[in-house]
Amino acid sequence: MSQSRSFEKATRRIKTLTKKPDDATLLRLYSLYKQAKKGDVQGQLPIGEGMVAVAKWKAWKKCVGMSGDEAMSCYIELVEECMSADSVNGFGNGTPELSGEALGEDILNAAGRISDWQEKTVLVSGASRGIGKAIAMRFAQAGANLVLLGRTLDSGEGPGDIPGSLNESKAEVEALGGTALCVATDVRDDMALNHAVDAAVKRFGGIDAVICNAGALFIAPFEQTPMKRFDLVHQVNVRATFALCQAALPALRASDMGRILVLAPPVSLEPKWLDGTLAYTLSKYGMSMIVLGLSAELAGEGIAINAMWPATTIDTAAVRLNKALGGDEMARRSRKPEICADSAFEILSRPTEHSGNFHTDESALRQIGITDFEDYAVEPGLTLQSDFYL
Repeated sequence: MSQSRSFEKATRRIKTLTKKPDDATLLRLYSLYKQAKKGDVQGQLPIGEGMVAVAKWKAWKKCVGMSGDEAMSCYIELVEECMSADSVNGFGNGTPELSGEALGEDILNAAGRISDWQEKTVLVSGASRGIGKAIAMRFAQAGANLVLLGRTLDSGEGPGDIPGSLNESKAEVEALGGTALCVATDVRDDMALNHAVDAAVKRFGGIDAVICNAGALFIAPFEQTPMKRFDLVHQVNVRATFALCQAALPALRASDMGRILVLAPPVSLEPKWLDGTLAYTLSKYGMSMIVLGLSAELAGEGIAINAMWPATTIDTAAVRLNKALGGDEMARRSRKPEICADSAFEILSRPTEHSGNFHTDESALRQIGITDFEDYAVEPGLTLQSDFYL
C-alpha cells in the first residue's frame, strides 16, 4: 500500500480519538515534517492513530516546503481544525503515571521514607556527565558520599572529546561540600565492577544505593545494525546492569536501606517501539526485566529496586551529538538533566515496600505535588520532545 493510501486509511480511525494531542505529539508532527521534506513521509516516528493520523495526513499534503517554525504553527492549527466538541471526551496532559502510587502527603510522610542521606553512600555509574553527574550533584547536596563510576577519569580522555570527566564531577561534588570517590570503570568488565564495589566499601564502609545509569545508544534498522553494535548496547545496557547489581548485592544487603534505581523504560509491546530500534530496545527492555525480576527475587530482604525513564528527551551529549535524534535542535526542545536528578532522589527516598515500579521523571515528581516543570526546560516556552517508549 502506498504511503498516501495508508495515511488515508489512518484518517478513518478518527472515531477512536479520546484525547486532545499534547505538546509532545505536536512536536512529533514537527519531526514528521522534517522527514517529509527529505521524501521520507512515514518515517520511523512513534505517532499514534486517530487525530494524530488526520493531522499527519494533512500536514504531509499542506506543509511540505515550509520553514520549521511555519510548520510547527501550521500543525497546531491543523490539530485544532481536526478537533470538534463531539470528537473529544477529555484533554490529557500526556504524562504517564506508571507506578499507581498515592499522591502528595501520603508519599512524603510514609513510614520508612528516607529523610536523611547524610553519610549514606550512593554509587552512580555513568557519572562523568549528563544524567549521572546531575544525580551525583543532587545526592551531594543531601550530604551523601558519592562513588562515581565512568570510563573518563580526566578531561580530554573521553571518546571524541566529549566534555566531562569523573574528576570534574568530583570537584563539583566537593564544591557542594560532599565527598566523592572516583573509580575509572568499564562497566563491561566484571572485574572492574567488583573492584569499584570493593573500593567503595573500603572507603566508606558500605553501599546504600546503586544507580545504574551508564548506557549505550545505537538507533538503526535491523539490516543496518552490525553485530558489534548489537553486542555493545547489550553489554553496556542490560549486561552491565545485571553485573553491577550482582556485585553490589552483598553490600546492599548489609545496609539497612538498600536501594537500586535503573534508568530503564516501562515495557510496551507496541510494534512501533521496535520498528527501526530493535537492538537498542531489546537492551533497554532487558534492563526493565531486571527491575521486575529483582523486585520479586529480593522481596522481603529490605532492598527496593525501581526504574525511572525521562518523560522528555534530556539535554545530554548523547542527544546533541546524535544527528539522528535531532542534535542541537532536539536539545533545545529537551529538559535539563536536573529533572532526572530530582526524580531519582525522590524515588530512592521512598520506603522499601516501594519496589518494582516504573516511573517517568515527571510522574514521580507529580506524585509529590510538583506540577510546574518550566524551570527544567532548556529553552522555556518551546514544545518538548517526548522520549522513546512513552
